[in-house]
This record gives sequence, structure tokens and C-alpha cells, in this order.
Amino acid sequence: MKYKACERCAKSVGMVNVIGNILMIFIKAYLGIVGRSKGLIADAIHSSADLLATIVMIIGLRIVEKKPNELYPYGYGKAEYVVAILIYLFLLIIGTYIVYDGCMVIIHKQYVKPCLSAAWGAIFSITINELMFRQSVCAGQQINSPSMVAKAWESRSDVYSSIAVLIGVIGAKMGFYFMDPLAAIVVGVVILKICIEMIYDATLNLLDQSPEEDTIEHIRNILHQEKMISGIRNIFGRELGQYFEFEVELFVPKHISLVEGETIKKQIKEIITTHLDRESIIRIRLFATQEG
Repeated sequence: MKYKACERCAKSVGMVNVIGNILMIFIKAYLGIVGRSKGLIADAIHSSADLLATIVMIIGLRIVEKKPNELYPYGYGKAEYVVAILIYLFLLIIGTYIVYDGCMVIIHKQYVKPCLSAAWGAIFSITINELMFRQSVCAGQQINSPSMVAKAWESRSDVYSSIAVLIGVIGAKMGFYFMDPLAAIVVGVVILKICIEMIYDATLNLLDQSPEEDTIEHIRNILHQEKMISGIRNIFGRELGQYFEFEVELFVPKHISLVEGETIKKQIKEIITTHLDRESIIRIRLFATQEG
């Protein structure tokens, strides 16, 4: 984490998103109904899903903070991936409904000319969601929180959908009445695309996907420079919520004592931790060098 302030900022993300989404639900729903805009009403539904997702994210982060115990000796880090999947499943359902409803309006030509008040609702949504996105993605990256980054991209998807709504309202005002329900469909498609991508990524991490090869290779290069070990047997790694977990198997001379071995483990852990920019759990296993 670059700055101490990042930790305080990360703790405020949940409340900021809750307040922001409640405001947007009421404003977009009101202006969407008054302004007769299918697109803005769909966007209000999107914000409702965002509010639910924020609440799920807060619960998930509370779970992750729990300390390891006898039942869960590796901690609760993977709860974040479960939370991220739940967030996107919320949005997947909402996105499917929005696309369906917009298609039905166009097929049956149930066009309604929206008022410009709907455009102001879209502009408000673009501004607030972009601010929430910037805070959430920055804080999420600093504390390496998958669910917080997932929540950030929800806000960014809301920015894109609100831009589509704004274009749809302006187009409908110019006489292209199909553009307002078309904007609602675009909102749904944006949501579905992001959902599918993020559910895929979270699922891979639940299946113990290894960190990027560059990270493993970086550790390998560091260890090759250490004279206290004879060689490297294996390096395994996996994502564990906000942390990396590595299991490092090393060769050491046969003649070293148990105390010397423990000292080597401690020193190797400190060396690896110093060279990683993300908090990590490191387990070292030592193997005697085979003569021959």
C-alpha cells in the first residue's frame, strides 16, 4: 500500500457507494418516470442492483477480516471471490431483464417521447458514478481487494450505460423514438458483458489460479542470487483474496542443522516479502541436496 490514507479511503468506499446509489436510485427513478424515459428507468434499476452489490461487498470484506482458526487455517481470503461472483450474478439477472424489456418495446413499437429532464438525470448519474469508480478502483488496487475492484467496475458500467441513456434521450427528442428503448438495451448489454468477464475471472481464482508467470519468475531470479541455498525445487503460488500465497521448495546442503534450517527459512521469507508489492503468505520447505 502506497499511503496510509489509502487504508482510510478503502474503509469509506462502502458507505460512499451506499449513499451515492441511494441518491441515484431516487433521482433517476423520479426523472425517468416524470421524463418518460425507458432508458433512465433501466438505469435506476441498475443502481438498485449496485446498492445490493455494495451491501454484499461490505459483508464480504467483514468476513475476510476474520482471523484464521482451526476450521479455516488458511483464513477467509477466498470469500472475496465468492462475493464478487454474487455481485455479478445480481447484475446478470438485471441486465437480462433490461435487454428483454427494451427489445419488447421496440418490437411492439410502444415508443414514448422522453422529456429533457431525463437527460439531466443521466448527466447526474455519469458524474457521480465516475467519481465512485475512481475512488473504488484506486482503493481496491491498493488493498488488493477483488470485490472492491469488482464494485468499482460496476460504477464504471453505470457510467457507460448513463452515456447511452443520454444519447437515447437526445435522439428521441430529435424524432428517433426507438433510441430511448435502444439505450436501455445498450445498458443491459454493457452489464452482461462485464458480468460474464468478471464471473470468469473470479471463478478461476476460486480454482487456485496461479499468479502471473512474471511474479513467479521474479521470485525465482531473487532466489538464484542467494548463496545460502543450493537450488530451487519448485515454486507454487495462488491468489488468496487480498493476498498471494506461495509455497517455495528449496534445496540446502545436507550438513546444516535444524536451527540453521529455520534461520534460512526466516531469511528467505524476509527476502521474498521485501521484493513483492503485495502482501503475501510464504511457506518454505527445505530439501537436502542429493549427492551425486
